[in-house]
Amino acid sequence: MVRNFKMRKIAIWNWLFALVIMIAIVWTVWETNDYWNLFPLILPILIVIDERMTRIQVRDNGDIWIRRGLSGSVKAYGVMRIIKQKTKKPWSRGRVLIYYTKGFINVDPADLNGFIQCARERNPHAEYFEE
Repeated sequence: MVRNFKMRKIAIWNWLFALVIMIAIVWTVWETNDYWNLFPLILPILIVIDERMTRIQVRDNGDIWIRRGLSGSVKAYGVMRIIKQKTKKPWSRGRVLIYYTKGFINVDPADLNGFIQCARERNPHAEYFEE
């Protein structure tokens, strides 16, 4: 059985960046009357859709997969250590650092305590720290 967790909402800076790019593209189309210039508008929309569709999956064997919406997935096999990072800034990202056999990844689940509890239940052999 797989347990899914949503990522935390998109940071306001990402929304503002996408909005500024969209306004700039629409403004150039308005000035030039060349509607082919609307084509680059697809990129920021796809980035926002991709970020909203991202899910963190905790597998029965303790592996953690990050399923991205449009851009593939990251599979953390053999999780060895999970570190919950205390951040002073509430808008900062990457609150959980996961070390696995091939490296590490940062994730930012919406339900932080539920994610840590589920990861502990599924993989009791991993080390759990709080920084």
